[in-house]
Amino acid sequence: MKFKFYCETCGNEVPPEEGTLSWVEAKKALRDFRITHKEDHNHSCDPQNIAYVHLWMVTGPAGFTKLNERLTDYWGRGYTLKDVKGLKRVLNHIGTYLWDNYVKK
Repeated sequence: MKFKFYCETCGNEVPPEEGTLSWVEAKKALRDFRITHKEDHNHSCDPQNIAYVHLWMVTGPAGFTKLNERLTDYWGRGYTLKDVKGLKRVLNHIGTYLWDNYVKK
């Protein structure tokens, strides 16, 4: 059975082409990592504090590597991580998707 993403807002399946990975970037901190449908990534707060990437872009080996580089750049600029559990959850979801689609065939 292939891994599927589920929207953290509505609970329905979200194909990579229809989803985003988003987080709040405020006060030199990263928090509230979520996988949602594109229209649900605003976190119900000031949209200028939201960073996101289209899910389809990070569900391939090159895109996943770029995402990790982007996160590393944040820490290099002095940002802190206020949501370790959330980041681990979304990275595990993407990692499982990669395993199912690129490794386990």
